Amino acid sequence: MLHRQGHRRGPVPAPAAPVVRGRCPHPVRTLAISTSSPALSIALVDGAAVLARHHALIGRGHAEALVPAVQALLAGRVPGRILVDVGPGSYTGIRIGIAGARALGLAWGVPVHGISALSLVAAQGFAADAGLSQLWALIDAGRGQVAGARLGRDLVAGGHGLLAGPADDGVALAGAGALLWGRPAVHGDHPDAGFAGVLPDAALLSPQALYAGD
Repeated sequence: MLHRQGHRRGPVPAPAAPVVRGRCPHPVRTLAISTSSPALSIALVDGAAVLARHHALIGRGHAEALVPAVQALLAGRVPGRILVDVGPGSYTGIRIGIAGARALGLAWGVPVHGISALSLVAAQGFAADAGLSQLWALIDAGRGQVAGARLGRDLVAGGHGLLAGPADDGVALAGAGALLWGRPAVHGDHPDAGFAGVLPDAALLSPQALYAGD
């Protein structure tokens, strides 16, 4: 039921470049930032190709870690645009990511777009199981709550909310939120910026926060 109302430690090995069938990613070098979860996840992508990636479960301290991590990742390169995870997820983490993305976009003179954490989680799920046509993307919204939405392969998150429990619809689950219910999932990971390159332009949002209650 949907009520309308945002662990591993250490670095995670970079996956093979994700590919979603029928997708024609925007052909511009993109910096993707995700700080809506306990993970600090940033990546430099060129279409579906992941050029560089940093994904580590840090819990807290995103504000202090974000800029140094971006500088180390880019190594002097300047992206053509920035995609930032706008939630749902951690209230503080989302604000840190958006503020950092906007500051970098202003400094570099490049556009900044928002992306849903649920779109990232869904992209990870479809990469893990190529046979899926739909899935529930689930986020750990804190305090034992789960935020999520049902997405198809277009990866467009039309809306989201807090979930009272797993839907009994036979659709696969993906994301860290599934672990709170003790349910099997195609993956139980936090949003991974390395998958931002497979998101279509239709999935881009305004760089404004989406919290679990929005």
